Amino acid sequence: MDSNILKTNSSYFFHLGKFLEPAVGNNSYWLLCWRATLHGWDVRTQFHGRCDGKRDTVTIIKKGKYVFGGYTDIPWESSGGWGYTRKAFIFSISNKEELDPFVSEVNRTDRAIYRSSRWGPWFGWDMLIVNNANSNWDSRALLVNYYYAPAAVQDPDTVLAGAHDISPDEVEVFYLDPTQ
Repeated sequence: MDSNILKTNSSYFFHLGKFLEPAVGNNSYWLLCWRATLHGWDVRTQFHGRCDGKRDTVTIIKKGKYVFGGYTDIPWESSGGWGYTRKAFIFSISNKEELDPFVSEVNRTDRAIYRSSRWGPWFGWDMLIVNNANSNWDSRALLVNYYYAPAAVQDPDTVLAGAHDISPDEVEVFYLDPTQ
C-alpha cells in the first residue's frame, strides 16, 4: 500500500494490516484509487470517478497528528443510499486520547456506509468526508452513532481527530487488487 499518510510511521502499516487481516487476509495488495491532495478534493469527479464500483476499500484520513479511517467490503456508488454489511469498521491508529490503535465495529449493519455523489467516504453517521473537505469544517469523525466505541474511549465525540467536525489534511482511499 503506497500511503503517504502511513509512511510517516512504520507501525501504522503494521496496525492497519492487523485490522484488515480478518476481512481480506494477510497477502493482500492494495491500489490507490483516490488521494485528495493528488487528485483533488471534489468528491463527485475525483472520489466517485475513481473509486465507484470497487469492492474492499480502505479509507485513511489524517488530521494533524491523528490517523484514522474505515474499511468496507461493499463498493462505493454515486447513488444507492445506505449500504448493508457486517464487515465494515472504523479504525484509529493515532488518536486524541493516546489509546493504542483500535477498531470500532459496525452496530447498525443496515447503515454501515452511505453512497451518494454528494458525499465522499461515509461510514454510518460517524465518519464522513464532504465535498472539498479541505476548505470547510463539515466532515465528521466520531464514534457515537452506528459504530461501537471501545470501552477505553472516554470521549467518543472527539477521540478520532480531536474534534467532532473536521477539515482533514489528507484523505486516501485504496482498493484490494482483485487480480492478486
